[in-house]
Amino acid sequence: MNIPKNLILEACIKKQNELIVGFQNRLEAMTADTFEIDQSPSQTDDRAAGKIELLNAVGNELDFALREMEFLKTLNPEKESTIVEPGALVVTDKLILYICVSIEQIEVQGEILYGISTKAPIYAAMRGLKNGDNFRFNETEYQIKAIY
Repeated sequence: MNIPKNLILEACIKKQNELIVGFQNRLEAMTADTFEIDQSPSQTDDRAAGKIELLNAVGNELDFALREMEFLKTLNPEKESTIVEPGALVVTDKLILYICVSIEQIEVQGEILYGISTKAPIYAAMRGLKNGDNFRFNETEYQIKAIY
């Protein structure tokens, strides 16, 4: 396993940016639809209220994604980790995990990795562990093979 952490962080930032742009586009389209001046007579106040509630929910998701992006930008890919901590690349016998924010599967230099949030239950199960340690999550036993 010899993937530079700066490439992993770049891939995570790219994926997070795609998520943010998706939320922004959705919010823009929903805003136009919600506050459209020429509303049809069949549109009731209840339907408008429902649209506003959904608009607020998407806005909250966008805010969360932006906060996670700010956290990603605080990580130092040059830091070598010896324990499971934010910014650590954790190679287990089953998965490769990058401790950052929740990122769906990403591929970097042919390797499949997963971004794990420090708020995720799996992180709680392995926080502070070292190379060679085992942890259990969702009925599965993992062994840490390396930490970078």
